[in-house]
Amino acid sequence: MAWGSNVWRRLIGRSPPVTILAAGLTSLLALLVLFASDPWRVEALYVQGIGPWIQAIPNTLTRPIPFSVAEPLVVGAGAALLAWLLRRAGLLWRPPPDQPRLRVVGHTLAALYTASVAVALSFYVLWGLAYARPILELRRGWIASADEVFEVDTDELEVLARALVDRVNALYLELHGLPDGFSPTLAPDGLDAADAAVDRGWLGVVRTLDLHPSVARSRGPTKGIASSLLYTWLGIGGFYFPFTAEANINWMAPEWQQPHTMAHEKAHQRFFASENEANFYGFVACTHSDDPFVQYSGWLFAQRQVLGALRRLDSWAFLRQIERRNPGVQRDVLAAYSFWTGYDGPIADLSHAVNDAYLRVNRVQGGVQSYNRSLELLVRYARSRGGSLEPGGPQGPRHAPSGG
Repeated sequence: MAWGSNVWRRLIGRSPPVTILAAGLTSLLALLVLFASDPWRVEALYVQGIGPWIQAIPNTLTRPIPFSVAEPLVVGAGAALLAWLLRRAGLLWRPPPDQPRLRVVGHTLAALYTASVAVALSFYVLWGLAYARPILELRRGWIASADEVFEVDTDELEVLARALVDRVNALYLELHGLPDGFSPTLAPDGLDAADAAVDRGWLGVVRTLDLHPSVARSRGPTKGIASSLLYTWLGIGGFYFPFTAEANINWMAPEWQQPHTMAHEKAHQRFFASENEANFYGFVACTHSDDPFVQYSGWLFAQRQVLGALRRLDSWAFLRQIERRNPGVQRDVLAAYSFWTGYDGPIADLSHAVNDAYLRVNRVQGGVQSYNRSLELLVRYARSRGGSLEPGGPQGPRHAPSGG
């Protein structure tokens, strides 16, 4: 015991404020982990309770600012950390007379640990606790147990695929007037108007699915990021930054994809943390919009999800539906594919690995594969509505207002 005490004294010296702060923050983080151990408690007290009120603080501060505050904040924090590490390295190289080298190391590690815990605590209080809520299928009553295995057959998928091809073809004709406009599908009134239309779509989602009223509240427009080229190389179309409560968008991405990406990031703003849920609710928000361009983005996203699954089950059924696509729709899909694959490489692979690790740390089943699990939600949603994905389609039993 005396030996351990001596080592601590040599590393830290008398307990400085940073060690006391570290102990306090660690205790708070442990309490937060305990709180998150009950998903329904998280749903009731955090997602539908205090969470939106906490989020409103950074959102109120950043919402009026026309550019993404997240970018300069991250760059500034990174620069400050680098400067601090260089200063600590200098102290380690030439320690002051009253601080042995070992103590410099101890103080540095203690400060890094404290800062890491503070960031983690802030992340989970501001938004990250939403990862611990029950999965959407349980919240909607679509399954009785999280262990229930999802199964779908070729016939069911082909029926959905046929309806989706018809829906997207009709919207393409509405936007272009021809089966092939020989040019990319663009927002007729600009992306700002599309963003506002996505917000209006969220109002329809709340009414249709009886979601908690806090979901209807606008958090402001998505913000284009200055570093969009970097995010394109990383293979990222957008991101939500909890510390500023901003939904950020990569403006370089193909324009027809952007409304669904906007709706996806706005879903994260509304505490739908898992990627499959954000994809799903992004689709529902787009299809409830009054803007045909926004609808086109959402419906084409769902079509690609269903066709991708159909291809894995029955390549002939897949080809039958692909042949029914308007040439202009196929042109949009191929242009998006060419855009993203053109930036494939080691940077995108690294981004993929980091994102996978982040999602798994937050207990998102399948990591980055969760993006594709939105197919399960689309199928279950259609089943609950008599086989239809249409906003006004037949519906199954309705639920009491919930967080979703």
